[in-house]
This record gives sequence, structure tokens and C-alpha cells, in this order.
Amino acid sequence: MSLALELDGPESSRAAGPKKPRSLTEAVLHKLRTEIVQGVLAAGSKLLIDDLQRRYDVSGGTVREALSLLVSDGLVQTKAQRGFFVMPMSLDDLGDLTRARIALECEAVRESVKNGGSGWEDNLRAAYLSLTELDEQVMRDPEGQFDRWEIANRNFHRALIAADSSNWTYKFLAVLNIHLERYRRLSSVHTLPDRDVLAEHEVIFQSAMERDADRCAQLLREHIGTSAAVIRKFSLIR
Repeated sequence: MSLALELDGPESSRAAGPKKPRSLTEAVLHKLRTEIVQGVLAAGSKLLIDDLQRRYDVSGGTVREALSLLVSDGLVQTKAQRGFFVMPMSLDDLGDLTRARIALECEAVRESVKNGGSGWEDNLRAAYLSLTELDEQVMRDPEGQFDRWEIANRNFHRALIAADSSNWTYKFLAVLNIHLERYRRLSSVHTLPDRDVLAEHEVIFQSAMERDADRCAQLLREHIGTSAAVIRKFSLIR
């Protein structure tokens, strides 16, 4: 796992924001990753070294090093004698990512609900309240509020699993969710007519606070699956 996607594992640091880049390569890597995830660099598009070098005002070697790290994380691919490309998006990839996330996150939330103490409850409550405000705002302005909502949504899901003892599970989920954010952004202005995301978050939160681990895991499974279904419903990718 490269620096591109690696996050700290210990529970005490799981709610922390992004760290300051430790090198020029890491700074370029962060910029590239952000633009790929946000769709500024479109899925499947070619990444030209000279263009990126001028864009970020760095050397070609720095750009190549950053791109190589993103290759190892699956956000960039190389083609023989053709260079670097943004990793394409597909329904098969979405399905694979979703299944992996469900398997890891639902087990993690089950353990977290069982083991979390009063500090875990306080952090989860705070994350839920922040997300509730953004749930309402993003429904009114999905494009304008998505960035803020994405952070609040990510923090809520992190808070849910923060009492799970497995640092590796947390790190793998961080990787999966960066890839899945590409798909969430694609579907941000679409919703199923009968879907109420705010209500989904509410029942997940309530079941966690009631320490009903099995129900919380099942609700989370349905919530993650429904998010993927939006993209299939509107044929946003093939």
C-alpha cells in the first residue's frame, strides 16, 4: 500500500484530517489523486507527463514517481509504450468494490458496536449530527454541497467502525472508499425516487447506539448496496 492511500490505523487518529505532504512527490501525488477522484482528470484519459509537469511546476521525474505510486493503488494504469492513463470505471469494478466494502465494513461495525465505549458513542453522535445537517443541504444543492457532504459521510462511517480493533481493516476500507468516492461523485445528482438517505443514516445510527450489532450491520449492508444501485439504475457507466 503506497503513501497515496495509506491512512493511520490507531483509533486515536482515525478522525484526523489529511496530513501535510512530506515531500514534493507526495504533494503532487495528493493533487493527482484528488483530481482523479473528483473527475477533473476523466476516467480512461491519458496522463501526459509534460502537461502535468507544467501544471504542477515540478520535474518530469517527480510526476512519474507520483504516477507510479498511483499505479500501485489502482487509480492509474500503464499501457506498454503508451504511457499512463486514469483507471477506467465500470459496473464490474463498482460491484467488486461494493462487495469488498460490505464484507469488511459490516464485520467491522459489528465488532465496533459491541466494543465501543463512551468516547466512541460521543464521537459517533457528533459525526452523525454533522452528517444530518449536510444530508439536508446536499438534497437541496447536490453539486454545491457534495464536497462537504462527502467529508461528513466519510467521518460518520469512520466513527461507526472506530472501536473495531483491526487496523488493517480500517486501512483497507480507506483504500476502497477512495475508489468508491469516484462513483459517488458520478451519482451525486441522481437519487432513487423512494430513497431517503437521511433516514438510512438515522436507523444505522440508532441501531449502533442501541448496541444492536447485527441489525446495524444489516442496515449498513443495505445502505451500501443501495448506493451502488443508483449508478446501475441511471446507467451512469457500463
